[in-house]
Amino acid sequence: MKNVGDNYNFLDAYLKMMAAKEYHRTIEEIVYDLKKELVPVNEESFLIHAMRLIIELDAKKDSPLYIHLQSPMRQTLYLIDVYYSIDMREASVDMDGERWERIAILLDEIEMTYFVNVGFPNDGDLYHDERDEKIEVSLPTFMGYFSNAVLSYEEQTLDRIVRYLKPYDEYVKSRCGFGLDEAVKFILHVRELNNGKLNSICQPFADNLRFYSAHPEEWCKLTQKFKERGLDDPRDWWYQPELRGMLDSLTTNPGEVAVHESKELMNVDIAAESLCQILKFFSYDKDSQKGKTIYYAGKHHSESNPLISVSGKYVCPCSKFLFEGLFFRLDDMLIKDGSTKKYKQNKDFAFEKKVAEVFRTFFPEKAKIFANYSLDGIAENDLLIIIGNTCIIVEIKDCKFREPFRDPLKAYDRIKRDYQNAIQLGYDQCRRVEKVLLDGKDVDILDADDKKKVLYHLKNGNIGEIWSIVVTDFKYGTIQTNLGNLLEKDEEALYPWSVCIDDLEAFFLLMKKILKGIAPSRFLEFLDYRERLQEHIVCGDELEICGWYLNDREQFKEYADKDTMISTDCNMGAIFDAYYHIGLGFKNELDLEYKKYYKMPNYPRSFELNELNGDIIERWE
Repeated sequence: MKNVGDNYNFLDAYLKMMAAKEYHRTIEEIVYDLKKELVPVNEESFLIHAMRLIIELDAKKDSPLYIHLQSPMRQTLYLIDVYYSIDMREASVDMDGERWERIAILLDEIEMTYFVNVGFPNDGDLYHDERDEKIEVSLPTFMGYFSNAVLSYEEQTLDRIVRYLKPYDEYVKSRCGFGLDEAVKFILHVRELNNGKLNSICQPFADNLRFYSAHPEEWCKLTQKFKERGLDDPRDWWYQPELRGMLDSLTTNPGEVAVHESKELMNVDIAAESLCQILKFFSYDKDSQKGKTIYYAGKHHSESNPLISVSGKYVCPCSKFLFEGLFFRLDDMLIKDGSTKKYKQNKDFAFEKKVAEVFRTFFPEKAKIFANYSLDGIAENDLLIIIGNTCIIVEIKDCKFREPFRDPLKAYDRIKRDYQNAIQLGYDQCRRVEKVLLDGKDVDILDADDKKKVLYHLKNGNIGEIWSIVVTDFKYGTIQTNLGNLLEKDEEALYPWSVCIDDLEAFFLLMKKILKGIAPSRFLEFLDYRERLQEHIVCGDELEICGWYLNDREQFKEYADKDTMISTDCNMGAIFDAYYHIGLGFKNELDLEYKKYYKMPNYPRSFELNELNGDIIERWE
């Protein structure tokens, strides 16, 4: 799952941050209190609670577990590392509701303290000069980077593993002691274990509930039987054989589905030596955290090493963490290793091929799509799509978005450099093509590898609308959804649309699923109104905007034409997870054999927009 429920609500976060601005403690003081709460908690009880927080994230809006948490996924991962950083734990009590509420409040205080320090570095005040403009960029970028989980689907990470890493399988075997196919088989095995246990817990309750809802007369007969047995108190009914399955469902902590006996975990058809190395690769090293100061805005060991051993058992919240841990760690290893110098270049080629495939799958055969082309016989460009008289220029950028610094002014400089190397450069390349197409002359589209080869002759009279798209392999948060923050462009030029490949792919799949044959024309309409939203939107996840268009097209168009600042609703993106539940359309989609029997879950379809005024920081002061 993408875990839309963990999308960051910037408006709520800003309001909390402003409340914390007047008085806040040091991080050290808060962490001290947090550790005091964790010291007596039993390890297995703690982990089961932590797993529950992750497993039930989709119910965040309606669950009291998350009342105090702004970014529960990140906060839970941080909490695990803090727990294992404690030198001496008593392990004498289970996690209960009262203790969890105190812990959640402390986690929220830690997060807000970080953000206050970034947003108001000048002793809690503003600078009242150009530095405030830099903070206006660095603060929401920092918040989005450290608060959101990886917002992609398992299938997309699996595709990266196959597409980028598979050619280096022998290298992985030599360094890690297992092959990629073996690692993926293990992850899918853990996935089946989790899903099987979850279904065994939920299914009896769901089956019985559906039956008695459809047959209320049978419920009356059953309750009459209970009364004849002398059971007048309804609380005693749950312990009867007829409802025992429902009782088990109601009393089992969902976090328990992530706990597996060693023999269960190792019951998979993988060579013993390879399996041992896989377990070692994914296993959480508790000693590595002991005695350390764990920073909230740092890398969490629990994210890259999500398999935790406890009392002869293994705990793993979801296969998504294993897929991501496998990809990001191996990707980093290959980039840093001098013996794999061509990895980055080969990865770039594979990424370009992926983007081209996504566009070719979406547009009809009549669309003309040119990859690796040139218009001037000198510069090479990535992708040009001609559909009717509309031209879509696509530039593709695989440039890593680095972790922002805590110092907002230093953070701004790093953010801008990464932005310039990806989105700005991509736009500049698009703009050069735009100018050629707008020059009023016929254009020859040339093969970039053979500049003398004409692929297509484009007559100027056949050029209508021109749109530019910059596709990235990483998400850049608010500076990508609102290009008005950093993009340098000609005043008369239109803004491009910049989007991460994961969001583009999910958007195209759902458009084709919902809109069928009219999806391409609707996409062109989306590009038009999406461009008008630039400079007018606060949003950390492009799929919220895409979901808004699919849910309420007329409202989307209405607000695109308004001269007002708006903040999106994280529920706008819930439509993607809802359709993923029944099958979104990935070529490698998991659980398809089961999804065809699932019903579409409910999801929000209408929204009240937050209209904002003034500059971002001043807005909530």
